[in-house]
Amino acid sequence: MGNLNTFGNSSKTSGRGSEAFPDPFCDVASLHMPETMADALKWCEFIFMSNGVYRQACDRIVSYFITEIEIVGDDREEKKKFKDFLYNHVGIQNLLHTVGMDYLCYGNSFTSAIVPIRRYLSCPKCGLELPLGKVFNEPTFKFQWKGFEFIAHCPKCKYGGAWTHVDRRALEHDNLLVKRWSPHEMEILHDPLTDDTSYIWKIPEDYKKQVRQGTLYHLERANWEIIQAVKNDQHLRFDKDIIYHMKEDALGGVESRGWGISRVLSNFKQAWYVQVLHRYNEAIALDYVVPFRVLTPMPRGGPGEFGDPALTQDLGGFAARVNGMLRRRRKDPAGWNVLPFPVQYQALGGDASELAPYQLIEMGRDDLLNAVGVPVEMYKGTLSLTTAPAALRLFESSWSHLVHNLNAFLADLVAKISRALSWDEVDVKLTRVTHADDLNRQMAKLQLMMGQQISQTTGLKSVGMEFEEETRRKLEEEQFLAEETAKMQKQMEQMSQMEEMAPPGSAGGAPPGGDPMAAGGMPPGGDPMAAGGAPPAGGAPPAGAMPPEGAAPPAGPMGAAATQFDVGQPLQPHQPVTPEEMMAKANELAQQFMGMPETQRKSELIKLKRTDPTTHSLVTSIMQDIRQQARSQGQQQVLDQQYGGGGGGAPPGGAM
Repeated sequence: MGNLNTFGNSSKTSGRGSEAFPDPFCDVASLHMPETMADALKWCEFIFMSNGVYRQACDRIVSYFITEIEIVGDDREEKKKFKDFLYNHVGIQNLLHTVGMDYLCYGNSFTSAIVPIRRYLSCPKCGLELPLGKVFNEPTFKFQWKGFEFIAHCPKCKYGGAWTHVDRRALEHDNLLVKRWSPHEMEILHDPLTDDTSYIWKIPEDYKKQVRQGTLYHLERANWEIIQAVKNDQHLRFDKDIIYHMKEDALGGVESRGWGISRVLSNFKQAWYVQVLHRYNEAIALDYVVPFRVLTPMPRGGPGEFGDPALTQDLGGFAARVNGMLRRRRKDPAGWNVLPFPVQYQALGGDASELAPYQLIEMGRDDLLNAVGVPVEMYKGTLSLTTAPAALRLFESSWSHLVHNLNAFLADLVAKISRALSWDEVDVKLTRVTHADDLNRQMAKLQLMMGQQISQTTGLKSVGMEFEEETRRKLEEEQFLAEETAKMQKQMEQMSQMEEMAPPGSAGGAPPGGDPMAAGGMPPGGDPMAAGGAPPAGGAPPAGAMPPEGAAPPAGPMGAAATQFDVGQPLQPHQPVTPEEMMAKANELAQQFMGMPETQRKSELIKLKRTDPTTHSLVTSIMQDIRQQARSQGQQQVLDQQYGGGGGGAPPGGAM
């Protein structure tokens, strides 16, 4: 503060000798600025936890940039193994979120990958080796923790004394964990010349106490280096590459000594100002929201001073009667109350809405968010559709350092996992944020994919799909369709075999009282084509009949000329074919299917639908037209037989 005062005194007088204005930089917030890194970390944590708007804004920033993990490598199985481990065991997206929040709060994040140990005790005399938990819990061993040594009695060789600890790394991938270290417990050794750093863990006192007392839960998990540091009452210095330090770099002139400088400190004065407004707004809410209600005797008109009740009545009795009246009203709001003279009611206060500085609070909060780097429109969700893409791209550019640091953390974590579990190394990064991509960009990617200018993986990813997942689903659908078709074909074959094995008498005619259609006969007055017979005169020729030599093929019900095609070779959708050829094919197939037994017809239709759905739709439509035409012709024949040539006209005598 001495420098600030000196600077202010240097310009104390103006040209006319008047006093200078107070130094605008010497404000109240500057008096409370932290002076040490330990105080700065505590202040950042306090502001981050107490200001919900600031915390939520930082949460939205981190969540915006956390996308899917992209693993680059040639080995598909290795990529799948890493992806499954990162998502299902590490919980990588939640880990990235917490690391990003530490980064924005403290300006620093310390993490490391830890492989736990399994601690055993070995008898130095006979070599008996047992887990520490077994020796600790069984009374036979008479276990004691003295002088930071494991004292036990060996039941095998009767040795009593210090046992040797044997630590083995638990290399199963399910045991590996990611440790986030508290910045309050870290110290940094920094070389100003090379910017090399070394990290020291200030072991907390409560943890030291648990180790000194010999708590089994801590003795089973603490590395022997930590136990020795507790024994000597020292801190623990980590080896190189054990700690990954993600930090927000400060300006070159700031002596940070290896620490990152949180942007909370850059906005300390603005956060202080917002907190001052909140404090006085709270005082207004406590004192001015609920009005203070007062009942007083009303002055009465009259000559002289005797009109004032305060001069003629006992005010103590008046207050007692009014308080009693209020108590009775709380018990019985519908009751009646009597006073000997009128009273007047006054409400004091209650004008909090006029006194509360809500506009100042909103303005201060908006300034704080803008200073952090969060557009107020984005935080409030008021971005318009026309300005959103440009605003989001500008926002992404201003926070590119966060994405870079998260990708660097991912790469370091995967490298440590590969070394610990002896896996092949892969490259991993976050996929690019696509929130600002518009519909035209997605359509362009899809068109490039269809033109085979970009990969299907890139094209499908633009619409939120994965090529591998969609391919797997397509194969599963084809497998399911093939299985169901095979089941249906097997049922059809079994039904055909049963019909062939039936006695000749039962196959030739209809069952007694049954449906004549089941035996392949003509339904009475019905559709002759449904029974497998030839259509009436003027219709299509019987199935399988060839037209006379030199004659044109018969026309189908849709008016297209039919051509001979093989039923097992339907037209494929991707082959060039004209509508006339497709209709001719459908007419021919319809004629062939109408001449088949019902079971065989269904089987062939199922095959056709699976291979060529378009032709199947045309064939079924033509078959329906044939049946409808046959029904109309059969009805006309019956009428001609019963009523003669005029059966189709009006009845005799003109009767309706």
